[in-house]
Amino acid sequence: MKKIKSISTKLGLLFSGIFVVLLLILGIILYGIFINIFGDYVKQDLLVRGNNHAKVLEGQFNESTIDHVIRMEKGATTKVLITDPNQSVIGSSVPLDEDMKNHLLPKGKVLKKGLLVETDWKHHDYIISVSPIGKNEGFVYMYYPAYILREIVVVLNLLILIASLGVVLLAFGFVGILSKRLTMPLLMMKDATNKMSLGRYQQKIPMKGNDEIAQLGKSIQSLGEQLQYFEDSRNDFLAGVSHELRTPLTYIKGYSDILMKGMYKSSQEQKQYLQIINNEAKRLSVLVNDLFEMSKLQANEFLLEREYSNINQIIDKVITNLQPEMLKKGIKITSNLQEIPLIIIDPKRVEQVLYNLIENALKYTQEGEISITSYIEKGFVKIKVKDTGIGIPKSDLTKIFDRFYRVEQSRARKTGGTGLGLYVVKQIIEAHEGEIMVESIENAGSAFTISIKI
Repeated sequence: MKKIKSISTKLGLLFSGIFVVLLLILGIILYGIFINIFGDYVKQDLLVRGNNHAKVLEGQFNESTIDHVIRMEKGATTKVLITDPNQSVIGSSVPLDEDMKNHLLPKGKVLKKGLLVETDWKHHDYIISVSPIGKNEGFVYMYYPAYILREIVVVLNLLILIASLGVVLLAFGFVGILSKRLTMPLLMMKDATNKMSLGRYQQKIPMKGNDEIAQLGKSIQSLGEQLQYFEDSRNDFLAGVSHELRTPLTYIKGYSDILMKGMYKSSQEQKQYLQIINNEAKRLSVLVNDLFEMSKLQANEFLLEREYSNINQIIDKVITNLQPEMLKKGIKITSNLQEIPLIIIDPKRVEQVLYNLIENALKYTQEGEISITSYIEKGFVKIKVKDTGIGIPKSDLTKIFDRFYRVEQSRARKTGGTGLGLYVVKQIIEAHEGEIMVESIENAGSAFTISIKI
């Protein structure tokens, strides 16, 4: 609270001494804006809560669900009232008063969506919304006490009056001293942001203290560092994607030209060229899929389709599908799957996670084995994917789930990848309210452990 008063006082002292009349006018304008915005917020929040309760009751319009909705509003500022289609009261979080009864809809009234039936908080006891339940199953009324808004208005008026008097009395004595202290850091921030706009993101802004202006300077400096990091990541990403696209496209174009011109010596050689084209097409498909998944995450279009699933069956399916690649590389794969009850997950997304982790293990394991274990521990289903590969340096363990991050650029070029696979894996697991952990010793192997609550 002191910090807020500090910056408000500084700005008020700086300008009120010169523009007292303008300050008063501005105070009146801001007062009106605040009341309108806060009032709109209360109205929208009330309507949203009512619609949410109506969705809960839709198709489950029974005593248990009604009691659940009413309990949710017990002790809250808002009140809830539930009626049947004829406006007969079925349940309420508080006893009804006259203002509540007077705003019930007429019997037989049909609504397609929620609406506000009373917004005049100055002359009525409540702001009131009503939301229909399903197709004419009933109605949910929400009430916000109007006295709260009226009390806020009284307090706001008092604060504006006190603040105005304080500004007029104190501003002239401090405006000279404070103007210098305020303008110098602001000018430094302006200079820094101008340089950032030209692409020089990392700027040093010397700041003393910990007030709001100092925090703003530190935030701008931190923003520059983050922009530089994302700029570097973007460049690395574009370079990686360009490389990943160029290589398979070169192979596909080269070998397809040979096949089209008939420049092969035998059917065996033809089959070999077709296999190369197929492998490179798969490589492109993996890259495009990773980019597609990232774009959905960025656009908040990442949705889970949950259902009761057998996690061990998913693991077996992934192992079976990857078995040919394991045999081709001479890597042994083992599984130790304990009996696990059905859990609510998105099976396709969890399968995608397992593919990414096991394929990663295969990619970085030249000899030895990969083991997959499933078990239950402290109410969580645990899945561990362990390999005997080259491992991950300790300094990189905290970064491997970052978007675009790849351990050692030279190693990344050899094995391929864009640094998106583990990022997508983490997002999928966290969307399941789960967690993924990694343990690794360089040149000794890595172990990724997924935890999903039962």
